Amino acid sequence: MTDVTSPQRVDPRDLLSEWANTSDEWVRYIVRHVLNGGGPLGSEEQSGAYVLFRQEKAFDPRKLPTEEPLVTLEREDEAIEPLTLTSLTDVVGVNALVEGGVIEPHAGLTILFGENGTGKTGYSRIFKALAASRTADVILGDIEAASPQPQSALVGYTLGTESKTYTWTGQQGVAPFTRMSIFDSPSVSFHVDDDLEYVYVPAALALFNYVIAGIKSVEAHIGQAVESLRSGSTGFLSRFPRTAVVYPLIETLGASTDLEHLRSLADSDPDVDPRIGDLRRTVAALEADTISAEIKQQQRVERVLTQVSNAATVIADFNLEAYGRERDTLHGLEEDYRALRAALFEAADLPAEPDDTWSTFIDAGEAYQAHLIAVGAHDADRCPYCRLPLNEAARSLIGKYSEYLDDKIATDIAASKARLHARTEPVTSIQVNYVSTFADEYADTEDKPHFHAELVRTLNTIAELTEHLLSASAVNTALTEHAGTDATALVSASETAKQTLGELKAQAGTRADTLAERKKELVELEAAAELTKSWTLIESYVRDAKQADRLMLLAKPMPGLLRAVTGLAKTASDQMINESFDALFNEERSALRAPALHVEFVGRQGRAQRRKILSGKHKPSKVLSEGEQKVLAIADFLAEARLAGITAPVIFDDPVSSLDHRRINEVAQRVASLADTTQVIVFTHDIFFASTLLALMETTKRCSYFQITDEEGKGKVTRATGPRWDSLNNIKKNINETIQAAKSQNGDARAALVRTGYDWVRAWCEVFTETELLQGVTQRYQPNVRMTNLPKIKSEALPSAIDTVNRIFEEACRYIDGHSQPLPSLGVSPTLGGLEAHWVELTEARNAYNAATPSAF
Repeated sequence: MTDVTSPQRVDPRDLLSEWANTSDEWVRYIVRHVLNGGGPLGSEEQSGAYVLFRQEKAFDPRKLPTEEPLVTLEREDEAIEPLTLTSLTDVVGVNALVEGGVIEPHAGLTILFGENGTGKTGYSRIFKALAASRTADVILGDIEAASPQPQSALVGYTLGTESKTYTWTGQQGVAPFTRMSIFDSPSVSFHVDDDLEYVYVPAALALFNYVIAGIKSVEAHIGQAVESLRSGSTGFLSRFPRTAVVYPLIETLGASTDLEHLRSLADSDPDVDPRIGDLRRTVAALEADTISAEIKQQQRVERVLTQVSNAATVIADFNLEAYGRERDTLHGLEEDYRALRAALFEAADLPAEPDDTWSTFIDAGEAYQAHLIAVGAHDADRCPYCRLPLNEAARSLIGKYSEYLDDKIATDIAASKARLHARTEPVTSIQVNYVSTFADEYADTEDKPHFHAELVRTLNTIAELTEHLLSASAVNTALTEHAGTDATALVSASETAKQTLGELKAQAGTRADTLAERKKELVELEAAAELTKSWTLIESYVRDAKQADRLMLLAKPMPGLLRAVTGLAKTASDQMINESFDALFNEERSALRAPALHVEFVGRQGRAQRRKILSGKHKPSKVLSEGEQKVLAIADFLAEARLAGITAPVIFDDPVSSLDHRRINEVAQRVASLADTTQVIVFTHDIFFASTLLALMETTKRCSYFQITDEEGKGKVTRATGPRWDSLNNIKKNINETIQAAKSQNGDARAALVRTGYDWVRAWCEVFTETELLQGVTQRYQPNVRMTNLPKIKSEALPSAIDTVNRIFEEACRYIDGHSQPLPSLGVSPTLGGLEAHWVELTEARNAYNAATPSAF
């Protein structure tokens, strides 16, 4: 890899100083402390910046000295001591890993090889947790254990030249391990599509973030001050009557309140409390409302007098003489009528005198006869009652009945009664119940109304006169001799009562207006007095509101200041990071044959970020294949790691899944190249990748290899020289054990074991051919052909060995389940004797070949 020369750039400290010198003093204070301390402001410094802000903006008296313009001296960032991992031991409570595993990473390349599910992920998760990797997983213990063990591991490392250990108990992000760079499959999407921040930020570039944090702290102090100023209690609003003129002014109290006008509504008279007391008593007296009771009483008197005066007037207007004449007339007519009736029916042989009851009977018969005539059922020859034929005597009697009914005297009597009723009805219909109740209330009291005598006399006269009139008896003129006088007196009393009632109502109206006026005076006086008492609170509240408004006005430029610092940070990050990253990324991308694309550099709030896009602003994941995305992510990861200077281990967790062999070889070459100068740890289950790495590191020997298996429990770690494949000794052992087991069985069990034995024989043939007949010139999982081993092949002994091995290999293929067979051979079963004979032949063929002398070329 070629080194990337950084372009000439302005020191970020100079950028900050020049900008701060054109800003307020409190901003220069923040920048000065950030530059001097090289880190964020402490809590006291943040408070100091806000205090200076208040004094500079004249909120508080100026006591702090003037913040002079800044002069910056350039300085180099401190060198970072390299970190190297030396061991990982005593792992407990992690992903059910067996205890006792020891990993001692090489200073160059360390390969941890294991198939899927063997437990290597548990070890990688420990490193991710320590580094606070972007894709750090939640680490579980043995989920099937009754009581999970606490997580722990012992990490050995060197920092510079000093050897140290760290006991990890599940912590996330532990310095200095946070400097480690870790790549895994889940991080591909981050490195390909996301707007990614750099893991490493140069110290000088971080100054911008510290300045932004300082400005935000002042902004936060302003926000807290505004909240405090505006949260002052307005409980004094309840002290003012809602109807007072000053109430809406108190209700809307704030920065816009005119204090001079409000002060003019206050009453600071020292005698205001006695004045309020007097006014309260006046209001209380007016609220007693005694006149209402008087009005109600007078209304009752007025109703009584109206009723009784009207009745008295009727009595006074009653004409006794006319009543007497009409009464005499009626009596005379009735006498004449009785005489006529007696004369008419003197010879009628009636069972009794023809009295009124008899007259009613006659009237009823006449009415019934009229009815019969109306309906066409009248028979003049029959009695209308008994329906018997009438004789002469009966006809004569009916004729007298008709004369009686047609008599004029009866008509005159009816007319006289009507005239008499018309004269008496005004008196007999008088209603004086209300008056009687009133009179009864005062009957036994000494404090009687002045009209009580006339009222009682009138009631008595009405009662007695009504009794006479209803019985049509004679009335003595002495009964009504006082009626006129009483009526006049009662009418006069009624008029007086009406006048008095009007006067009372008028007084009540005036009194209500007076009460309302006095109440209003009391409300305004109380409000004015309370305004004086609460003036200190009110004035303080308005002052705080005005200050809060000023603070909010002064806080408005804060976003502009933050944008200005962000712009400076963008400029600095472009010079210090983005330009270098762009060159490094293109270099890594070319080495890995990753697709060409454009990297955009975005920055917000002083953060340096990068974004990758393809033509047309497409995200790479929408266009590229999985393998292309993987190598693109590795290029981005390596460029970022190199940008930081790589002073800590670089860890790859299964980096080549989904890659073809060519790309795997390219990634392996890049990893091997990185391991020449950096500690690299690779977790993989790809045997081709692991073998390629071992071959590339064979010359430098800067490599350690660890096999991770689950043979004795997940995560069993074994140091090895390379990926394990089958050896002749292992297979020989399995063949012998299978033959011995078959000898102890019979039937189907023996047949099954014999077939298994032939399966091992077939494998033995393949390994023997690969390792001994061909002397390992080409081997599985090895990317190269070992041409130097060609002279070791014993060509003269090959035909005999090949004949034996090939014949028995084909025989073994007939009996194993992995090969299909033609129908005729399916019924042929292998025998234990045949297996033993074939195994002896192979052993002898191997011995003969190994005993032969290599051919001379």
